[in-house]
Amino acid sequence: MKIKTDYIARPDRLVILLWIIMLTGACRNDDSYSVQQDDPVLVRLSVSTSDAGTPSAGNEIGEIQSVYILQFNADGDTYGTLRYVAEGTKTGDGTYSATLLQSVSSSDNYKLVILANISGSGFLYGLYGKSYEEVQQACASEATADPLDFSSTPFPMFGVIEGGKSVQVSQGSVYSGNTKLVRAVARVDIGVGTPKKDVSGIITSWIKNQNTPFTLTQIQVWKAGQRYTYMPVVANYHWKTDGVSDTDIVIDKPSDVTGGGTTTKTYTGNAYITNSIYCLGKIYLPEADLLWGNVYDNNHTNRLAIIVGGRYNGSPTETFYRIDFTYDEGNHDKMNILRNHIYQFTIKSVKAAGYATAELAYKSKPKNLIFDATLEPWVAGQTASIPSVLGYYLTYQGFNGENVDWTYVMGSSLQIPKKKNYWGTNRNLPFDYNNFYKEGQNIYITDIDGGQNGKLYATVGDAFKLEGAFPELMVSGNDIVDELGNEVHPWRTVNGMTTTLTALDLCRNLEENGFEDWRLPRLSELALIYANHTKLDELRGFTPLSGTYWCGSEYLVENATNQQKLNSEWAWAVDFSGSTGYASWHQKTEKLKIRCVRQTNNK
Repeated sequence: MKIKTDYIARPDRLVILLWIIMLTGACRNDDSYSVQQDDPVLVRLSVSTSDAGTPSAGNEIGEIQSVYILQFNADGDTYGTLRYVAEGTKTGDGTYSATLLQSVSSSDNYKLVILANISGSGFLYGLYGKSYEEVQQACASEATADPLDFSSTPFPMFGVIEGGKSVQVSQGSVYSGNTKLVRAVARVDIGVGTPKKDVSGIITSWIKNQNTPFTLTQIQVWKAGQRYTYMPVVANYHWKTDGVSDTDIVIDKPSDVTGGGTTTKTYTGNAYITNSIYCLGKIYLPEADLLWGNVYDNNHTNRLAIIVGGRYNGSPTETFYRIDFTYDEGNHDKMNILRNHIYQFTIKSVKAAGYATAELAYKSKPKNLIFDATLEPWVAGQTASIPSVLGYYLTYQGFNGENVDWTYVMGSSLQIPKKKNYWGTNRNLPFDYNNFYKEGQNIYITDIDGGQNGKLYATVGDAFKLEGAFPELMVSGNDIVDELGNEVHPWRTVNGMTTTLTALDLCRNLEENGFEDWRLPRLSELALIYANHTKLDELRGFTPLSGTYWCGSEYLVENATNQQKLNSEWAWAVDFSGSTGYASWHQKTEKLKIRCVRQTNNK
């Protein structure tokens, strides 16, 4: 599957600003805890929002309906306990006013946190004396298995005054910096075809194209969190200052709710999907650590993923595809889900039907769908270009293919040969593995209707005398998984009078990284992959081979009859399950794994 991703900065119009000004107040006693909550000594705080007093629509991304300031004691440069909570009151001029406890000495500092639009805020007053960590876990949404809906309620938001610095709260103090609030959730958009963008580069809709004969019917998010936190963990964000009056919060890692639980959220119908083409501004998700290792690793079925459902090429049957949050930026090769970010997926091409059920698509390897993914912060950020992996290459005695020595059975080794331009000793008899599509015989015939498949080989040495590895190969990044989710397959399937060359067909039908000329590797090529598999395993996104794999070369049984020389029931394979990598032969009805290759410089 081809994945191309980009990191695009959001325009400043999406940034929520709070203008913080400290006004007059009184002093409190030198004993910092002698003032009771019902008789505090206060200062006044004025907050100006971007709506300038004009009520905004319910779906306005910058709407602020309520503001709370959490006043933490400062313990040096770190957060101490929560000392006070002040509610902001919106005034007629569009500002919010609130009162805070005032510093009593030059060493009496505070850290100020802003929460906006949180639900059921009364619990905040019961958190006095709690640490930031305790407050962070307590400030969380209610659990829900339903899709998050902010069409009639504004997004919960978080910010810190002065970039989280320890500050004095005293009479006449003025904080002139802009405090930018970040939303507590992430947004996911998905569309089929060609994206349409506004002048700032943000996708606003999609239109169908000829590469996407696919009707979008539903979107499911598996392992979605049921709760989200209003505040991030301190260690999971930082702030950067672009001058005296501008402070940005940068989210580094996800902050989830301990024990929050996960569920499957489904988005279907006109309420979510426009013209059976896209879903925009409807899917909101809590932050999530996606437990990344490799694609299709042991956490594949523990990881949040998107399942796209629809009808391929006019079929009445719904089919399903899995999309993972995969991208590369610098040294990071996968995405976690971070608050205040937009993840936009464009399904560029659908080549075949997916899986029969959403569950099967979730549990199986992604296939038959090519997409781009863009990550767009809801705040201004640096633009970075994200390269995509274009393939996994192996050159004979060269790049990723330096080792050509293979121990094919205990105590026996051979040098893997390079493919010659001619068959055997006849320099006038060229051959091309791309034309090897038929069951072979114990004689090489050049002009067989439908192709040929070389000869039958009783030993590895016999195969190596005639067949060598194509010198420049591309190896598919994943094992073949069929539409039913099967990960192992027969070499040949016989159904009555019909014989299907299943292993050869699966590779010939593969479409990956924009290429359609894949084939089953020969024994020499599978041996070359094993001999150099540690190099391939290190490549980003490459799924290591594990298990026993078919090759296209066929086996000649000992003391073969004339019939067995004309048609073999056996084929060669290589075992990748351990450190041996031995060759073996198996009946063609046995089910083994398949990894495909293609010739990159067909000379």
